[in-house]
Amino acid sequence: MRSPALRRLSIPLFVVLLWATPVLMHKAEAQPGAVFPETVIDVGAVNKGERASYEFTLQNDGDQVLQITQVKPSCGCTVAEYDKTIQPGGTGRITAVVDTTNFKGPIAKAVKVFTNDPVNPQINLVIKANIKTHVEIEPGYARFVAVHGEPNAKSVQNVWSKEKPDLKILGAKSPYPHVKVSYAEATADEREGDGSGNQWRILVELDADAPVGPMADYIDVTTDHPERQTIRIPVSGFVRPVLSVTPRVADFGRREVAEPQTASIEIRNMSKSAVDLDEVSTDVEGLQAEIEPLEEGRLYKILLTLEPGMKKGRFRGQITINTTSSKQPVLEVNVKGVVI
Repeated sequence: MRSPALRRLSIPLFVVLLWATPVLMHKAEAQPGAVFPETVIDVGAVNKGERASYEFTLQNDGDQVLQITQVKPSCGCTVAEYDKTIQPGGTGRITAVVDTTNFKGPIAKAVKVFTNDPVNPQINLVIKANIKTHVEIEPGYARFVAVHGEPNAKSVQNVWSKEKPDLKILGAKSPYPHVKVSYAEATADEREGDGSGNQWRILVELDADAPVGPMADYIDVTTDHPERQTIRIPVSGFVRPVLSVTPRVADFGRREVAEPQTASIEIRNMSKSAVDLDEVSTDVEGLQAEIEPLEEGRLYKILLTLEPGMKKGRFRGQITINTTSSKQPVLEVNVKGVVI
């Protein structure tokens, strides 16, 4: 049996431990909380060529500032704007826009949202839509991969409407002077699919002398369809030079020239006709250049050699290559480096 003294001490000790328990408990760490009331939205029917947009609402139900660290839309979708920070208990917005020009029928486009919420660091948002074409186009795009000076490249588009069998094309506008566009009613042999009514044939031609470089734009076609007065046909691709140089700059970097130092560039003929390299020269003193055929008429290597005793310091200049191509009779390649 406990002594009266022990009984008297046991009560205060219990009270002290009971009082201390909340102090000893670990306090939960404050953090943000990302909550989207809607993550998937269906905007319904959208006419092809129009922009489908939706503003997603984001709530912060945590007790720290919520940060949107990154937003990644999928192909064909863009994010017009979004709130980068949201205060505790506050609300933010993310506006996503889908360009329907290159789509038809049901689509679903996603947006990945990254936050500093440790529970929801990544949230996927989805916009669904049903793209109404009204006017059918096959194949619906014109893509060219051509070589400068080669015969005209062509792309054919067939256009018709199930809704409007008497569809008429009123005009067609090219975005480039070197891309010609013409149209006419398709003959029986030129028709696509099983549709009845008018069917049109649009011919897209790339000029042989189109400038070297990329293409990325739209051909605008005007029709008499009340819901689709303008059709946009993507035109894209690349016009290659007759002779391709790799690398485009001969860079020796930093070299000691106690012994000969070498580098090389490759010349590839992209055209159908054979092309020879006649002569190579350079304006850099102490640099020698020599032609080495790898495949006659198609592929060559230019061997470059820095000679011993070349003056120290930075050098820049050009390598000049004469060819038998009427479209590219002279190639000029930059060369640089530092002799140490």
